[in-house]
Amino acid sequence: MTILAVAAAWMPAAAMAQAEAPFTGTYVGGEAGALEHHIYLETQSGGTTTGRYHRAWGVGGGLFVGHDVVVSEHFRIGGEAGLTTGGGDNVVPFAGGAELRLEPRYGYRVSLHGGVVLGSSLFVYASGGYGGNNYRIRNTAGVADVHEWGSSFVVGAGAEYRISPRLGIRIDYKHVDNQSHQFFVGVPVRF
Repeated sequence: MTILAVAAAWMPAAAMAQAEAPFTGTYVGGEAGALEHHIYLETQSGGTTTGRYHRAWGVGGGLFVGHDVVVSEHFRIGGEAGLTTGGGDNVVPFAGGAELRLEPRYGYRVSLHGGVVLGSSLFVYASGGYGGNNYRIRNTAGVADVHEWGSSFVVGAGAEYRISPRLGIRIDYKHVDNQSHQFFVGVPVRF
């Protein structure tokens, strides 16, 4: 048997196993939940520097697309890209009515994930990648080094429950370092 004949015989079997395995293939979906944006600021008073995070929570949501492949019977790896919007305006007041206001416009993330299939209906995973957010800035306080775009590493975790072979529901957490926390419930549809 030639190498091509062996590959041709193996590929349909591998493709069929991939198609029948839960939590595999391409998926798209929408998500919504709590989205927090934060900024770390240092202030000086009397020769002392003090720093703290200023946080704003709000409702957010987004869209995602990804693809998962079988590594073994119970292990999957994949990649995902997502867009987000929403969250609360982060307003930091200063003396005399001045303020720094960051109004979130949209965000993005690109990540890889790996996880374990428990039974045939639950997929638990951890993720890591890169992402960022875009803000409209109103800076009447004159705070230095504030930018419309921020980007950094992304870490996260989640779980997806299969409602049917093509439809699921997931709980997903993502942290974009020095920018946001995203706690979303999503509905992935697999093809």
